[in-house]
Amino acid sequence: MATVKITESLFGITKNQNEIKKYTLSTSDGFEVALINYGATIQSIRQPDKYNQITEITLGYDNLQGYIDDKCFFGCTVGRVTGRVKNGRFELDGIVYDLPKTDATTKHYLHGVFNKRVWDSSTENGDTVVFKYQSPDGESGFPGRVNVTVKYILTNDHRLTLDFHATTTEPTPINMTNHVYFNLAGDASGSIFDHQLMGIIFVFVVLLIIFLIDFTFYLGEIASVENTPYDFRTLTPIGDRINESFDGYDITLIVDGDGKRPLGKLLHEQSGRAITIESTQKCLHVYTGNFLDGGKGRKGATYNKHDGLCLETQNYSGSVNNQPLFPSIILRPDKEYHEQTTFHFHLE
Repeated sequence: MATVKITESLFGITKNQNEIKKYTLSTSDGFEVALINYGATIQSIRQPDKYNQITEITLGYDNLQGYIDDKCFFGCTVGRVTGRVKNGRFELDGIVYDLPKTDATTKHYLHGVFNKRVWDSSTENGDTVVFKYQSPDGESGFPGRVNVTVKYILTNDHRLTLDFHATTTEPTPINMTNHVYFNLAGDASGSIFDHQLMGIIFVFVVLLIIFLIDFTFYLGEIASVENTPYDFRTLTPIGDRINESFDGYDITLIVDGDGKRPLGKLLHEQSGRAITIESTQKCLHVYTGNFLDGGKGRKGATYNKHDGLCLETQNYSGSVNNQPLFPSIILRPDKEYHEQTTFHFHLE
């Protein structure tokens, strides 16, 4: 049986002389996950295929400068709030908070700054890497000092668990995820149109799409996936209906049930590689790399539009602007945020 080993190395040094550490979790049968404490980021995942050929299956960089310059959020921890906050503004307990407008239109908040922070890091139990970060009161305009812990745990049967914790000194929105881009054929292999996706879903968050002016916004409505391009209740190739969705998929699918449960599955038949996803989160956000624009990744690979697929477990997108219609993402000082997601990498 494969066993897990962790090795630590130096990935780079920031201009402020912070050492960026790389932790490589590996099993004796060739499966490997590499993490860095810049952004609490998944820097690499290497998985054997059905022919025992080991290939990189995530998009990313092989040096620190790539992540410092990165605008695609490759593999990073996203927070405090994933997705856009409309007009960079929200109201909480009668107070209006203004956030930096950091999306491509410079009109709306996007994702936050956790990906550009150096996290404290350590290992435990021989199979776990722990990242910790204290987000100061007022960071990105959000209230409260927030202590965040993200743990990555690897088992010998290739289950990678992401365990998120947060506490706060004041009420504040929290909706974290990881923004890893998958390509099970290999990170330099082209589009993910031949990947098949299935979600345990029946409804999705309805989008308003403002052509040429803004990107997507959430209307505070949900609708059935039936007779839509978002119906992934059975394994369906990504490329089959992607042209029916504006510029590709960027959609929040709501998953039935509570507690940790199956959310979905991704399959690449040619290689035999597959990922099944379990999570405590309410939603699976599917993003098909619509804004990848030919930038260079590891070993000079070119990442074009639709060359990677994000499967982001999270709470409802747009929740902070759609109260009380959507479930609240407000964390209060007497509560703890705790969500957990497991990606099981296997062969079929």
